[in-house]
Amino acid sequence: MAVTELEVESSQGVDCPITEAHSVLSIVDEGQSSSSAQSTEKDPRKNARQYQLDLCKIAVEENIIVYLGTGCGKTHIAVLLIYALGHLIRKPQKNICVFLAPTVALVQQQAKVIKESIDFKVGTYGGRSKRLKGHLDWEKEIEQYEILVMIPEILLRNLSHCFIRRELISLLIFDECHHAQARSNHPYTQIMKAYNKLNIIKPPRIFGMTASPIVGKGASEEGSVSKCINSLEKILDAKVYSVEDTDLKCFVASPEVKIYYYGPVTKNISSSHILKNLEEIKRQCISMLSKNTEDHSRRRSIKKMLCRLHDNLIFCLEKIGLWGALQASRRFLSVDYGERNELLEAEENFNGDLLCDNYLAKAASFFSSHCMRDGVEMDISSVDVLKEPFFSKKLLCLIRILSNFRLQPNMKCIVFVNRIVVAQSLSYILQNLKFLASWKCGFLVGVHSGMKSMSRKNMKNILEKFRSGQLNLLVATKVGEEGLDIQTCCLVIRFDLPETVASFIQSRGRARMPQSEYAFLVNSGNNKELALIENFKTDEDRMNKEIFVRTSSETFADTEEKLYKVDSSGASITAGYSVSLIHHYCAMLPHDEYFDPKPEFYFFDDEDGTVCHIIFPSNSPLPQVISTPEPSIEEAKRIACLKACEQLHKIGALNDYLLPCQDIGIDEESMLSTSDSGVCEGSILLRGELHEMLIPAALRQPWTNLENSVYLNSYFIRTIPCPEDRVYKKFGFLVKAPLPKEAERMKLDLQLAHQRSVSIELIPSGLVEFNKNEILQAQNFQEMFLKIILHRSEFVSERVQLGDSNDSYKACSSTFYLLLPVILNDDNNKITVDWKSIKRCLSSPIFRNPAENAGSGYSPLIGELQLANGSRNEDEVVNSLVYAPYKNAFFFVADIIAEKNGYSTSTSGASHVDHFKTLRIQLSRPEQPLLKAKQLFSLRNLLHDRKKEHSGSAETRESEEHFFEVPPELCELKIIGFSKDFGSTISLLPSIMHRLENLLVAIELKHALSTSFPEGAEVTADRVLEALTTAKCMERFSLERLEVLGDAFLKYVVGRHLFLFHDALDEGELTRRRSNIVNNSNLFKMATRNNLQVYIRDQSFDPSQFYALGHPCPVICSKGTENYIHSQVGSSEKANGAKANDVRCSKCHHWLHRKTISDVVEALVGAFLVDSGFKAAISFLRWIGITVDFDSSHVNNIYVKSSEYLSLVADVDIPSLEKLIGYLFQHKGLLLQAFVHPSYNKHGGGCYQRLEYLGDAVLDYLITSYLYSTYPKLKPGQLTDLRSVCVDNKSFANVAVQRSFHKFLLCDSSNLLEAIDKYVGFIETPSSEDHMIKEPKCPKVLGDLVESSVGAVLLDNGFNLERVWEILFSFLDPVMIFSSFQLHPVRELQELCQSKNWQVVFRRSQDGSTFSVEAKVDGEGIKLSTCATNISRKEAKKVAAQQAIAELKHRGYMHKSKTVEEVIKSSCKMEAKLIGYNEAPINSIPPDAIESEPSKVLEPSRSNFKLKKHKEAPLIKLLSKGLHSSVAAAIEQDNENAEDMSSDSQIAGQWCKKTAKSVLHEVCADNSWKAPIYECVKEEGPSHQKLFTFKVVLEIEDSKNLECFGEPRGRKKDAAEHAAEGALWYLQNTGFLPTRE
Repeated sequence: MAVTELEVESSQGVDCPITEAHSVLSIVDEGQSSSSAQSTEKDPRKNARQYQLDLCKIAVEENIIVYLGTGCGKTHIAVLLIYALGHLIRKPQKNICVFLAPTVALVQQQAKVIKESIDFKVGTYGGRSKRLKGHLDWEKEIEQYEILVMIPEILLRNLSHCFIRRELISLLIFDECHHAQARSNHPYTQIMKAYNKLNIIKPPRIFGMTASPIVGKGASEEGSVSKCINSLEKILDAKVYSVEDTDLKCFVASPEVKIYYYGPVTKNISSSHILKNLEEIKRQCISMLSKNTEDHSRRRSIKKMLCRLHDNLIFCLEKIGLWGALQASRRFLSVDYGERNELLEAEENFNGDLLCDNYLAKAASFFSSHCMRDGVEMDISSVDVLKEPFFSKKLLCLIRILSNFRLQPNMKCIVFVNRIVVAQSLSYILQNLKFLASWKCGFLVGVHSGMKSMSRKNMKNILEKFRSGQLNLLVATKVGEEGLDIQTCCLVIRFDLPETVASFIQSRGRARMPQSEYAFLVNSGNNKELALIENFKTDEDRMNKEIFVRTSSETFADTEEKLYKVDSSGASITAGYSVSLIHHYCAMLPHDEYFDPKPEFYFFDDEDGTVCHIIFPSNSPLPQVISTPEPSIEEAKRIACLKACEQLHKIGALNDYLLPCQDIGIDEESMLSTSDSGVCEGSILLRGELHEMLIPAALRQPWTNLENSVYLNSYFIRTIPCPEDRVYKKFGFLVKAPLPKEAERMKLDLQLAHQRSVSIELIPSGLVEFNKNEILQAQNFQEMFLKIILHRSEFVSERVQLGDSNDSYKACSSTFYLLLPVILNDDNNKITVDWKSIKRCLSSPIFRNPAENAGSGYSPLIGELQLANGSRNEDEVVNSLVYAPYKNAFFFVADIIAEKNGYSTSTSGASHVDHFKTLRIQLSRPEQPLLKAKQLFSLRNLLHDRKKEHSGSAETRESEEHFFEVPPELCELKIIGFSKDFGSTISLLPSIMHRLENLLVAIELKHALSTSFPEGAEVTADRVLEALTTAKCMERFSLERLEVLGDAFLKYVVGRHLFLFHDALDEGELTRRRSNIVNNSNLFKMATRNNLQVYIRDQSFDPSQFYALGHPCPVICSKGTENYIHSQVGSSEKANGAKANDVRCSKCHHWLHRKTISDVVEALVGAFLVDSGFKAAISFLRWIGITVDFDSSHVNNIYVKSSEYLSLVADVDIPSLEKLIGYLFQHKGLLLQAFVHPSYNKHGGGCYQRLEYLGDAVLDYLITSYLYSTYPKLKPGQLTDLRSVCVDNKSFANVAVQRSFHKFLLCDSSNLLEAIDKYVGFIETPSSEDHMIKEPKCPKVLGDLVESSVGAVLLDNGFNLERVWEILFSFLDPVMIFSSFQLHPVRELQELCQSKNWQVVFRRSQDGSTFSVEAKVDGEGIKLSTCATNISRKEAKKVAAQQAIAELKHRGYMHKSKTVEEVIKSSCKMEAKLIGYNEAPINSIPPDAIESEPSKVLEPSRSNFKLKKHKEAPLIKLLSKGLHSSVAAAIEQDNENAEDMSSDSQIAGQWCKKTAKSVLHEVCADNSWKAPIYECVKEEGPSHQKLFTFKVVLEIEDSKNLECFGEPRGRKKDAAEHAAEGALWYLQNTGFLPTRE
């Protein structure tokens, strides 16, 4: 790899000299000002050693590996290099430095050193970070930081998936770089091999650090030292540099190496007795293992676990003694199963079992009995214990060393061991030896060990205590050797000898204090141990010489790293990384506590190498992959995994960044924050987004050219009051453009106060002609009454100007229509404008100049009244509008009360004269008759559902109108002829016009849709209006019920489309993709792309902001003023008194949440369903951008694929199952698939999960359709609650039990079958007894079976929903009764607390795999706390809520509002309907037209019996196929099939013939049995026709011997083979191996 791009050349004006006077490295750019160096800047050169500066100078010029011992300051050289190359990574440049360290502890340690040494922005990354999931997250990190310190696994993942682009890394530093070995699969190696393979244009500068360039045992092999070093250099594309010992001596001290002998160790009678007894305990436990065939895999796992425990106890017994073995057994017993696996350092995760606990308990009891005196356990610090067998000779030697050193000042010591359990046991013993009290002991094991006592935080605390002196003795595993910043010691003891020269060097490096000692404990009777130490010294010398004088350029043979790259994204993975990716992919498949999806690996010998066969979990779209022959098992595994990744990418299971699609969720490129998701900016979260509301085109057309006559379309506004005791002035609505047909006869009911209402109907009344003068008068009249109802304060003055600004009003107005009094011709429903009334009103003195108003100073004549503003004829006063200044109110004068005057008695009991005196008003003309007046109304929104407001209130309907008696002299006449009948009608007009405007908007949307697709014309405008109206409008209808229906339909049709088009995707990925399509973010994006938001009505009608011709909106909105006008300032108010949020502007802007817009999309889908059916709804979805179409070919492909399940026909009683379902299947494979659990994988892959996904979607829609049609008056929230009950998995589970579906389940999980049996037993328990039994957890699989069987029926009949609708009622009749309806406890508790104004909080904690949830209720007079624990967080929360509800009810607190169950009982139940279904079922291909395909049997036994079994693969599966009564026949058939399978894998002819002997040998090995013994028991026949008879002897469990005799054969090999076949047959039929039906 060339490094030309990063080389710093003097010709470019950059110099890197060592300034001898200051002994610092100076690297300065030519153009850089010397003043830029700040005095406060951290400069690592100031405290650098000379050899560090020298090495840094070399590292600036080329890639190097620094080989220096522990404590020699390698990290400081790296810091110097970062400082020197800082110009490459300083912000604002995008390039970065990546510093890699192999452990999280080292990452944190090195990041701290860098931060303290130089002024760079440092980011630290260790382990999995939930916040760094994708490209956007890492882009932000790169923008923020200049140095990224991380473990190599993170960088490898980021580079592989292109989260970090390789070109951005300018400097790449490897701490402990010796891990980058050519023959290893370490992340270091994979990172560099990918760099070398991809030929990056700008490769990074490489800097490696190591205390030993050789790991493993390579240094001990002759000639391999040079190979190891050369290979390391080749991998890192760097050269190894070191420093002579003479240069280091003044900086780093070397310890004295000493050897302490103990022993010799010999087995005595006592130790033999102990070992024999321990073996007997193990044998007894193994003999107790069950022979249940179904538990064979688990039995084998338990046996392995037992053997590992036994080996570890023996190891502790030999290395430490009885006390050590006792502590180890107690430690194993005290931890959970996960931690026990880590203590054992097992590569496999063994599940716990009581048998292992029993073995440990017996062993601990046995050890304890030998550590007792007089029935009491001896004191560990007793002198009597300090001997064998309590303490081993090795431990006694260690104690002597520690005792000798204990009194020396400032002593610190590390004791290195090789096993975690030894570290813990040894630490316990040393802590409790009183005579070693001066040694304060702790233990240190890796965080990866999984020990709860060794978290990163605890490790940090232990190291800190060691530094501070609180601890001075550490018992450590190899984690203490490498890299960690452990305080320098004066004594390092190797209790266990190092395994490699690297371990030797690194552990020695911990003893760096002057006069320190590096001690070995050696068995004097074991010369190999002493030779091993000498070899380590020799190997180190050999390494050092090789660094300075190379003896060879030879490297290890290294196969070329294979790589798969996606060109579109740049993502690439190596074969090594693909292994972990495959494991990760499988782990992300749908799973539960009964099914843990994992890949299974099988390996076969081939003529050209080893072949790896991967079998994927049954719910993976890829059933199997076979590698090409490779030289080793590991290489075959890597190649197979890389091939699998490529295939998974091609079928869409991995995305273009080669990530499991499950990892992504919503695609980052289409991520849209929703206002209610909490992920968007605060301002948007509070206010939503600003959108413009559409003004209907029918109301926007102005009238122009007034020189000619204007013809307006007229519509009579018929008013029918209820009760009919009020009079309304007849009004008409006149507009230039004719209204659409669906609006010209609009009807609505307006709700008035006191439970009164008015029915409104528009009646088309033809054209009305206006001349110019009439138009102006009409506009003036409309301006007049709008001012009266909206700005009446203007009429307090003596004069009001009308019409002066007609042109400007028209310019500002957004609508053009007239509302005028009319005269109706009852014969033909034609109307004429009531010009008489209009002119009389407009002739009022308030609209005339003051000079025109006369008579104010004259005494009234007969028939006249003296008003406050002059004398007026009685006819002018009656049915007019007056203003009473003393009340600051306007009144309609209904009549003159001739029989009453000022001297008459008022309602107060006194005369009106006396009453007004109390108000300091002197009536000057008390003899005048009083006016009967009705106060001018205040405008109200009459579209509200006032019935809801009145429910529960004391408000009753008034039978009579309320009038005031007012003296005329206290009133000012304002508008003549403006009667209360005018006022009554005008009070209705704003609400009428608001509804008409909304309806016209809905009609426009309908028209726009119908022009795009013809089905759009079938929906009614009223239904579209319902879908556009949110609950915030507070009208008597809203979109919510339609939204519930549309949501269920969207889920169904999108799910159906994905199911048919992506047959390779698992149920989890189908669900995720559907979610990405139907989620609020995507629906919002689709809606705004089609401009749907302009049609939405999301604000309650405010009559004060009613704007029309004559009253235009005063707030003129433009791009420049938009932000100011609509800025959201908490409670700030504008001049018109409206909150900033609610300001109505000239462009009709309003705030919309994104979820509101997405809800409208779902509601529109529901509208099309109700009025037009599936086809129209699908056309609407297609218009908005969601494709859900499919054709018969997609369904037929599913039928063909389902035929693969026909191999299971013999395992399921199909006729009985069809009878239970109530449906006769054409395609039996679908029925079989519906009952295959994912744990079952004996049929070629596949399970019920995809059918479950489809069935869940169709059931959701059918049940929603049922509830929507059956309970039309149900509120949306109640509808949702009912649906959640019906589609609840537990409801379905009970149906499955009633139908006995569980009896047909094909499953390989004994735990699941046990859980099903428990739940079924509980369900079938008589109700009189079930209260005595605790309800077991309901296995989800039971409900899944109902969904999968419905999905199978749906597919089989070609998506004929009517047939599924029939089955639905037979299935769910018990569920639909709602007799046991119950809200989810959490929801019920929250609603109860909300109604009482209490606060409820759920607090969660976790202990291992168990969750605890506390429910706390706090409010006035109430404090309550309940707690529940469960392995499921949701279940714990649910139980805690249930307990809280029960306690609250016990205390007498109940929800006041009606429950849903009560509402249902009081509701009128309608006939259930399947809403909208109008699709034609698909004509499916008949089953006999499908070509039968041979079932794909995935077991490797189908391919080769000559097996090398990988530890991850359960062997039992190997023999689950083919071994019938005649094993030989099966083997012969399998050998024939091998050719077919190999040709599929492009490795034809590469499979070897399999043998029963090899299989039998592997069976024995895997079950920890002794190898089979073959013996020729008989020879017969002449020499040229000899026949041989063989027997095979197996020693199986319980010390049983099995002898199997074969038939005579002409060759000994064949005879032995036949005997082996017989043994396999016996093992199968006696339960040791699973049988095949």
